[in-house]
Amino acid sequence: MRYLILVIMTSISFSKNFSEKFDIASSHYNASEYSKSIQLYEEIIKEGFHSEYLYYNLGNAYYRNGMIGQSIWAYNRAIFLNPRLENVKYNLEIVSSKIKDRVVLPEEFLLVQVYIKLKSFIAYHEWLMVGSLLMLLIVCFFVFFKLFIFNYSVIKKIKFIFISITFLVHLIIIDVFLENNEKQFGIIVFDNVNAYSGPFYGDNTILFKVNEGTKAQISQEQENWFEIVILNGDKAWILKEKIRIL
Repeated sequence: MRYLILVIMTSISFSKNFSEKFDIASSHYNASEYSKSIQLYEEIIKEGFHSEYLYYNLGNAYYRNGMIGQSIWAYNRAIFLNPRLENVKYNLEIVSSKIKDRVVLPEEFLLVQVYIKLKSFIAYHEWLMVGSLLMLLIVCFFVFFKLFIFNYSVIKKIKFIFISITFLVHLIIIDVFLENNEKQFGIIVFDNVNAYSGPFYGDNTILFKVNEGTKAQISQEQENWFEIVILNGDKAWILKEKIRIL
């Protein structure tokens, strides 16, 4: 009982501390003191508190401070937590348009576009909840129809519909899981980053330069280096400090 009270009191204290810091950071932002607001927002994140609005404010502060790479990183984090925030998506598009030599991929087929929009409409943890609820509904309906309805043709039709929907939802869940766990992405947070042919300076040549704000997949790492793959398929090695993992 004492342990439970201690946990509750600690949680309340932590929330109060977060709220106070958040308000102070917002005050600095409103006073155009963007560096001070960034410092406080980052401290809150390091303390383990995550919120889409926290990352949204951080992204705005970074943008106002002229740091588009960090701003894009923060907006992406906000969208990961809540994909339905239209203000964040709008700001992200505005900031992304400022990336030098921005790589723009051709539009996907219509069905692929619909699937991507459907997949990104809700967050991963929300997809898990939807999948769990569907499984529970299937069990409840089966029990109900077995006990109270004896028209087996109706049962078969409803069974087919529910199983089909559940199957599709769980396919999306698997896809989102693999995207978030099997693939690691990051945002370049410095401008004109040298991308090398290997993970050490020495005889490795500079293959190309990567601009601030560019999104890249991290394919492997070695000591202080990441091998990255950018959207157009180009692959090279950069220093870890040049990219911030999403």
